[in-house]
Amino acid sequence: MCGLAKMCWGSPAVVVDVDLSSMIAKVDYGDGIVRDALIGIAGERVSRGDIVVVHAGVIISRLSDEGVLEHIKFLDEVLGEDAKEAVKAYETLLELAKSLRGGSENG
Repeated sequence: MCGLAKMCWGSPAVVVDVDLSSMIAKVDYGDGIVRDALIGIAGERVSRGDIVVVHAGVIISRLSDEGVLEHIKFLDEVLGEDAKEAVKAYETLLELAKSLRGGSENG
């Protein structure tokens, strides 16, 4: 639970499938395990291959590839070597997203 002294994190994931009738998306956090997430933003904005932010099982935003690349650059500049694991996780998500979209870019 989020409180004044704690920060709540949303986790990046890739949309694998979308069921607009139930407003549920299947997402992969980059570990190969597909999980359900409630679509908490406009359904027409969430498609297979989208990179999204999931918080407490709810998709709260969509990220562009450029936004993810900017985040990677930021982590690398601020954390240097300590960012290696996080950078690899984001790169894995980008690769998965592109493969689900058939290799096309998302912008």
